[in-house]
Order: sequence, then structure tokens, then C-alpha cells
Amino acid sequence: MVRTIDTRFLLAHFLADTDDLKALTRSKMIEFRQESAIVPTVVLHELYKLEFQKFGRETADTQLKSIETSGLRVEDLTVDIARIAAVLRCKYLDLPLANSIIAATSIVKGSKVVCSDDELFEKVKEIKTEWL
Repeated sequence: MVRTIDTRFLLAHFLADTDDLKALTRSKMIEFRQESAIVPTVVLHELYKLEFQKFGRETADTQLKSIETSGLRVEDLTVDIARIAAVLRCKYLDLPLANSIIAATSIVKGSKVVCSDDELFEKVKEIKTEWL
């Protein structure tokens, strides 16, 4: 099973504030690398923006580079993903744009499992969610 990684997981991984959380996210990241888990480009956008705002460009660049070279599969926004994301936003009216793109990427790429603790994904019946 190939999973899709949400921004919230990467934030938990990079900003873990306890040893237990660091161990959990490291373990999960090993699994993700082994399966070539999916990272939608919108996740990279969100992560970079938040890291840039909080820590500056150098840290944001470093985190982005670590994902690019990690063995994870970065998936671009395609016409098909954009179309499915729009359908999801029409069906689930409170689904934010980024979440709809992440869910649609998961669906189009055959993943159908998003690693996130974001409750809004749980409403999307076309995917499943998991957390640590």
C-alpha cells in the first residue's frame, strides 16, 4: 500500500517537540521511504511557507531539499487531479483547496490513504486516513 503524506505529518516530523514524537515520525518516515509514499506538490508549498515564516528561507530550503532527496514520490498537480479536487470541493463544501488537492492526488494515484490528523479528511469518503 502506498500512502499519501499530508503537510501535518511533515510538520510533526520536522518540528517534533518530544522524543516520543520524534521516534514515531522517524519510524513512519522509514515506512514511507520504503513504499515511495506520495507527497503532493501542494504539501511542499504549505510546508515551505510555514517553515519560511517561522524559521526563514534557509531552513525552508533545507527541509524542501530533504524531501526531494528522500525517496518519497513528489506528485505534481495535473489536470485530472485538479478536476477531481474540484469535484471533491463541490461534494464536501467545507473542504479547503489544499486538502482537496491532497485527497484528489491520493485518489488519482491509487493511494486512497492519507497520513494526517486533519479531521476534514475524515469526511471525504473516497479516501481513508491514518495517523501515527
